Amino acid sequence: MALPMDEQHILEEMERVLAADDPRLAARLSSFGQPSFAQLLRTGRARAAISILALAVIAAVAAVIYMVSAFRLTSPVPAGRTVRHVVTQPITPVAGSATASAAPRPLRGPTS
Repeated sequence: MALPMDEQHILEEMERVLAADDPRLAARLSSFGQPSFAQLLRTGRARAAISILALAVIAAVAAVIYMVSAFRLTSPVPAGRTVRHVVTQPITPVAGSATASAAPRPLRGPTS
């Protein structure tokens, strides 16, 4: 049903006055009939997107836990400590010397 031009202008003027008097009410009335956020989350697309996002978060958490446990297993030395390697080599006795009959001893690195 089409309104005559005078009635249309009167309604537009009433809308402008209402918006100036109470902006919150005008905003609520202008959004009347539009779907709310909760209704948008119930759509199939939103459910699919939320499901994929949840799987991605679970996979990321599992990957972080795996990496932390893998790094902990490969480095048994506590943080702040250094590992010193001691090189051991057998001593070959020189033929005819007095120490030739003694058992060979390993060499030791510097001690601190």
